Amino acid sequence: MIIGDLFEPELVLWEAFPTARPVDLPGTPVRAAVIAKMLLGARERLPGQTPGLHLSGARITGRLDLSYAEVQHPLVLTTCDFEETPVFTGARTGLVDLAASRMPGLQAADAVIGGGLRLEGCVMDGPIQLAGAHVSGTMNLSGTRIHADLAVHADGLIVDRDLLGANAVIDGELRVAGARIGGTMTLNGAQVGRSGGLSLTAEGIVIDGGLSCGHGFHSYGELSVQDARVGRRCVFSGARLSNPDGIALNAERLTVEGGLLIDEGFAAEGEVLLRGAHVAGSLSFAHASLVNPGGHALNAPLMEVGSGLRATPGFVATGVVFLDSTQVRGSVNLDGGKLSNPGATALSLRRLGVTGRLSCSEGFSADGEIVLIDAKVEGSMHFHGAALSNPGGRVLALWQVIAGGAVDCCEGFTAKGTLSIRDSRIAATLCFAETTIDGDLHLRGVQAASLKIGPETVLLRTVDLRHTRVGVLDDVPGRWPAHLLMNGFTYDSLEAPLPVQERLDWLAKEAYQPQPYEQLAAVYRRHGHDEAARDVLLAKQRRRRAGQRLGARLWGYLQDWTVGYGYRPFRAALWLAALLLIGTVVFTVHQPPAFKPGEGPPFNALLYTLDLLLPIISFGQETAFGPRGLQQWLAATMIAAGWILATTILAGLTRALSRQ
Repeated sequence: MIIGDLFEPELVLWEAFPTARPVDLPGTPVRAAVIAKMLLGARERLPGQTPGLHLSGARITGRLDLSYAEVQHPLVLTTCDFEETPVFTGARTGLVDLAASRMPGLQAADAVIGGGLRLEGCVMDGPIQLAGAHVSGTMNLSGTRIHADLAVHADGLIVDRDLLGANAVIDGELRVAGARIGGTMTLNGAQVGRSGGLSLTAEGIVIDGGLSCGHGFHSYGELSVQDARVGRRCVFSGARLSNPDGIALNAERLTVEGGLLIDEGFAAEGEVLLRGAHVAGSLSFAHASLVNPGGHALNAPLMEVGSGLRATPGFVATGVVFLDSTQVRGSVNLDGGKLSNPGATALSLRRLGVTGRLSCSEGFSADGEIVLIDAKVEGSMHFHGAALSNPGGRVLALWQVIAGGAVDCCEGFTAKGTLSIRDSRIAATLCFAETTIDGDLHLRGVQAASLKIGPETVLLRTVDLRHTRVGVLDDVPGRWPAHLLMNGFTYDSLEAPLPVQERLDWLAKEAYQPQPYEQLAAVYRRHGHDEAARDVLLAKQRRRRAGQRLGARLWGYLQDWTVGYGYRPFRAALWLAALLLIGTVVFTVHQPPAFKPGEGPPFNALLYTLDLLLPIISFGQETAFGPRGLQQWLAATMIAAGWILATTILAGLTRALSRQ
């Protein structure tokens, strides 16, 4: 280049280049072609000096085109105003620093930029093209403002150190699909995307040092980190994502080697999708708000979490929280959460696996159904203090669930709707103490160590206990509702077995079935309350009688009045004594004639009556004397009554002796 062709400002820059001396030319025009020629070797080097171009404040005219060039010197053009888009396509350069400059865009696809790329504070009226580029240092977009539909196109970008974009305003899509970041990617405070479009597209990205889209970060449109792999932590704490009726956060099959934080003021308008995500550390939704009415607020099936899932306190979700087939090492804590999806499923936990406990307590509320089907929780399940509401439907469906501890629906738990626990195994207590359920309670096919119904329990509708088995029934009989279904309900013992009348009133709440009476009687016998067991079996016969035909009922009344269906042997003894007295008086007044006068023993009215009443013992009176007329009918009646009464007494004695 002939020096005489340079303008005075360009000559100053020419002289400064060999020593990399900074030049400040506010508002002064400098031709891009002059800059390019110096960078490409038109200006000779000075021995012992490191050349470089350091220019600030200038207005760069023409196009700075370094396509496929090899630039060995640092290029620093800060606070400059570019008339045309700089082009670095395919170039190999050292440091490129365009901080605080204004330009129509930047083209640097497939470029190799050593020492870093600084675009901090730039204003771009067009896109940045960095597809396939390699930045060996840090790439800094902090505070940059970019306006374009595809604002940053950097698919396949490689950044050896950090990618910084804090407080940037990217009015359009930031696309870094398939990129590789050796350090961290930080977008705290940035605004990215346009409503109804895409914001951050980072599908398949690999970030070794962690991703932070934290406090102050705003996303407009869909943010996608689908199939991404993030080392250390992935942080969305305090971020705000907006994509109504669409996907606000697409983290499908995301892999995080540390924790995933979607908490501390995080707010999403639209679906948060975590299907198939793998989080080696903990997953937090504390103080997060997810809003997607009528759709999935959180769609996270097939997820794996290595160190617990926490959504407490302050977690709010409008729409379905969907965690089917999710596996969590550690506990799932939703205490204090507020879920709302009226008339539909609010929380779905089908095939959930948890090595710790599941807690939805301490102010937790759900407007809609909670579904736990074919799930396994190795610890306890806590719902104490929770408020569940789904009028006209189910509030909680616990079906085919295995709980390694208790299922706690105590201490202020309320439900407006049907609560259903079916075919589930509970290793400890199933508790409904201090509980109010305004709906049916279905406990069918459940196995539990104990079932607790406390003195302050309020059950307003039907309770179904059919085919449920518990070790200890710890209840207050009067707290059960008016309608019970208990056929097949079994329990090994009663915490408070007496008084028996309360238990009989409890059994009377169900239409007659023999099994509940047999079950209660068996438990009383195991407790050693034999009299109570007989009372229960007598009550069973009386209820059975109510459904029989007239003839059977009359016979039943007779058995009841006389011997209490065999469960009141003392009555048989009284009847036997009464008949003995009657017979003795009658046969004393009207002695029956002898069969063979003069040959038999002397007549004794008492012994004769005993002979008639006792079917086995003989005193020789019955065979010697034969009654006539009405006495004959009296004798026949006594013989029949004697068989019945004596057999009843003998059966009672046999039961007593066998228990000894």
